[in-house]
Amino acid sequence: MKNSNDNKPTVIKAGRGIRAKLWRNKNQNGEWYNITISRLYKDSDDQFQESESFSRDELLQVAFVAQKAFDHIVNQNDESKES
Repeated sequence: MKNSNDNKPTVIKAGRGIRAKLWRNKNQNGEWYNITISRLYKDSDDQFQESESFSRDELLQVAFVAQKAFDHIVNQNDESKES
């Protein structure tokens, strides 16, 4: 898991090129996260592309990064409450 500054997402990776990006948002009403889950792959020109489409065999990795994203957000919220 990679922590970053406010303008870059935290990235959580799983197998098969699947990753979750966690975007932290903040305004006068509080803080919240938006999450995107995607899959990296190489196209026929050997260039990396990103897709939000998953096969049946990739769903466990999607569930894994979703759980890790949830855990990260809960931990961040717990740390905020403690400070």
